[in-house]
Formats: sequence, C-alpha cells, structure tokens
Amino acid sequence: MRLKGKLGAAAAVLVTIFGLGLCGSGCGEYYRPVAIPVPQPGGDPQPTRHALVVSSNGAQPGSAVVIDVSGDDAVAVLSGINGLGQNPVYAIAPTGTDYVVDQGSDNVAFFTLASIGQPNLITLPAGAAPVFAASAPGKLFVAEQGRNKVAVIELSTNSLSTEIPVGSNPVALVATPDGSQLYCLNQGDNTVTVILPANNTVFTTINLTGTIPVWGAVSSDGTRVFVANQGSSTVSVIDTATDTVVNTKAVGAGPKYITYDPMLNRAYVTSPPDGSISIIENATAAPPAVPTVTKVPLASPSPCNGTTPISITALADGTRAYVADQAGNSVCILNTTSNTFTKRICLVQAPAVSTDPCVAGAAPAFIASDSNSFRVYTANQFQTAAFAISSISRQNITNPVTGVVTGLVTVTTTSSVPFQAGQPVTISGVQFDTSFNGVFGITSITAPNRFTYVQTGLLNSASAAPGASATAAVLPYVSLIQTANDSLVPNDNEATDNASLNLITPPLTIDAGGTPTFIVMTPF
Repeated sequence: MRLKGKLGAAAAVLVTIFGLGLCGSGCGEYYRPVAIPVPQPGGDPQPTRHALVVSSNGAQPGSAVVIDVSGDDAVAVLSGINGLGQNPVYAIAPTGTDYVVDQGSDNVAFFTLASIGQPNLITLPAGAAPVFAASAPGKLFVAEQGRNKVAVIELSTNSLSTEIPVGSNPVALVATPDGSQLYCLNQGDNTVTVILPANNTVFTTINLTGTIPVWGAVSSDGTRVFVANQGSSTVSVIDTATDTVVNTKAVGAGPKYITYDPMLNRAYVTSPPDGSISIIENATAAPPAVPTVTKVPLASPSPCNGTTPISITALADGTRAYVADQAGNSVCILNTTSNTFTKRICLVQAPAVSTDPCVAGAAPAFIASDSNSFRVYTANQFQTAAFAISSISRQNITNPVTGVVTGLVTVTTTSSVPFQAGQPVTISGVQFDTSFNGVFGITSITAPNRFTYVQTGLLNSASAAPGASATAAVLPYVSLIQTANDSLVPNDNEATDNASLNLITPPLTIDAGGTPTFIVMTPF
C-alpha cells in the first residue's frame, strides 16, 4: 500500500505516536499498518469522501482499505487482528458509517473514519452466511444466504432486531430510493420477495420469468427494478407500482452485474461469457412503455479489444462508462452518447511500447467511480505465488543537477516471474538487512528476473545472498484512473526520483491487503 505524504499533518502526528515508522514524502516503501486513526476536521465535522475496498484472506480475517478520494492515498487499513470477519463480500455506507458483510463469519462489521480502530461486529445467527446489504431509513437489511432470511439491523443501536423469511438462497437486495420497498432476489427458486421496510413484513412474492437471478438495480425514480438473470441471459423488469414482471429483455449470455445510471436513466449489464455489455434504455420508456436494449461487444474492431467484462461503472456526469475487463487486464471506456468504446487503459505498465494485448498482471474484479466524476478505481485480484530471491542490493544515486538522492533497490529472483512496473510486491525473509522486509512498489523491470524499487534513508549494501527463506510475491492491488485524461494516475511521489534515473514512472497502485472482492464509494 502506498502511504507517502498525503495523510495530512494530523495523521502524520498519529503515525509518529504509534511508532509505525512511516517515512516522509518521496520514499518508495509500501506499508501495511494495522490501522491509522483519521480525525475529523475542526469546526463542523463532515464525513470524508472515500472508497472502501474489502478483501478476503482465505481462512484469515478479511481486510479493508480506505482510500481518500481527494488525496489519492490509503488513509487507513484494517487487517490482521484488527481486521474484518472472514470472507468479506459486500460493503455499504448509508449514513457515514461503513458496514461490511462478512460471509464466512456470520457478522456485519462497522466503523467510522472518526474512530477507525478495530471494527465493531454485529453478530448474525449461526449459519447465516450473509452476502448482501441494502438500507432503508433507520435500518440495514442483510441477505442471509444460509438461512433463507433477511436480517434487519437497527442503525440507531447497530443491533439485530429481527429476521424476515424470504425465498430460497437470497443473493441480492434492491431498495427503492425512498426506502419504502425492498426487493430480495432469491436464486434458489427464481423469485423476488417484496419487503415493506416500515414494518419489516413481506408484501408479496414475484415469480421471475428468468432463471438464476444474480444482481439487481432500481431506476432513479423508483418505478422499475431490473433483475439480471444469469441462467436465462435476460433481465426481468419489475413495475414497483404493481410488483409484477412487466417485461423480460434478452441481454448477452450469462449476465454477471447490473447497475443503473441515474443521469441518463439507463441500466448497464455485463456479460462475461458473451464478451459484451447491454444498455437498457429507460429514459423514454416510463411505464408501461417497454425499454429498448443495445448490445455492445468489447471485441475488435472496437479499440477495447476486450473479452470478459466483469463490472461496470458510469460517471455521475453521464459522459462515460468504464468497464473492467478481467481477462484483458484493462478498463474499456464507453462514450455514452454514441454507445461505442473509445479507449482502452491497460492496468499494468508494460516495459515495451506495444500494449496490444495488455500484459497480464491485474485481473480486475470490480470497478467503481467517485461522485465528482474525477476518479475511477479497479480492484485487481492478480497475485503470484511467492518466488525465491537470489540477491538484493541497494545503491544511493545523487542527481548532479538537482541534488536529489535516490535509493534504488535491485532484486534478482531465481527465475522469471510475471511482474510489471507499478505493482506492489512483498519482500520477506531478507536476513542480511531486515530493512528490506515489507511491501514496496515496483519501479522498473530491468530483466525477466530482476526489478527495482525506490527506498530512501538506508545505507548502500552490496549484492548478497538474502537467506534461504527470502521470497517475493506480487500482491493484489487497486488501480486509480484519472478521468480528466482517462489515464492511470501516476505515482507522483516517485516522479522526481525516476527522472534522475531515467526510469519509467510507474502508475500509482495501492496494496489491497488481500484478494479484493468489492468496492463501495461513499455518497458524500
């Protein structure tokens, strides 16, 4: 994770107090602290706009990384004993408090940025296996896949108040904008349970015309709910006034995800097996009119040249949509006026000029954008198994013109590995100089089995055998895209160092702390 100079003075003081040993602006280290308290500003406290990335860690507690939207930096990490429950799969931030659904440990973790120590836990009944959450005024509803129920959490006390029986295998929830109706998608019996949040009762059950519902979205006026049916490659359109399916639209094969664009009044559907997205136009199709569908492939001759659209996000200003192409290790940009792809962004920086196809090393799992349309974030799941280090050395280089001192660490591995510039890599087991142990950002690739990173504040050290257990591994990470020019955000704190060495400035990446599963953006 990158923590290099944008935490602010208050956070810097706290870092010093708690002895985390972070260096100042310009260093190359990537650290993974347990937690950094982030105080609210003086005067009238306001919630900080942030992205929350949740990640699983196998049988270990999950983790969460909080990214400051305005500062392009991770301001807090919850991991290890101060982490989440096991296998976090979804997150939501309805009231300034972040809630994370932990499927593997039957709980919901919650915390605020004002007091971001160890998260508090709301315990659900054993076997709940929660997978999704949605909010209504004063309440949080959680789909319990293991119990065929929806748990109701009172936000005033952050406690479980009751459970509502629903259909078989509930997988997703959709709340109308006013919170008066809640729709629970039941994958096991292809139904939707309609819940009235005001009194926690079931109003009716809707039989879908499609099979295997996986995700839902609601129109901005609350009149329609769109349900993506993976098994039948369709989207069911539900009229919320009558709670009936009024239309079923064919989309690309095996739809995975659906989201609604309130600016353009349209729904976007991703179909990974089909290599396409489907655009459901709802702006000119108020009930009972039938929405139209436009299918847009990612493949050639589009500049996207993608294959596996896994997730999509639309900018709040309605100008563009961004598609995470998992197999293509890239993001494709859709012009929402022409409904055509105009650009592709490779998520890893190749050492060669050619980026067609994009080099491996990202495998994005989810994508999200901030409310100001400034940034887009991808959660990348790519991770290598630990590989052995044969030697590691450090050299201080002084720029004769600027006087800038750059500490360049060179790592040579025992075999070729698929790493790229800009990725976070963890170093462990170095015995001759333990200061090399940690998480760092790869600055440059100098050979198939050699990479460099920048690290300041240490003495030179000659190439040496690092110890029998010395290893490195590329970690899952978050990429940041700046929408002003639709390019990866550069690692600006290393730009000066790299210029003095004539190295490629890598893109900014943030260690995800585990295998990322979901990103939520705060609405403020």
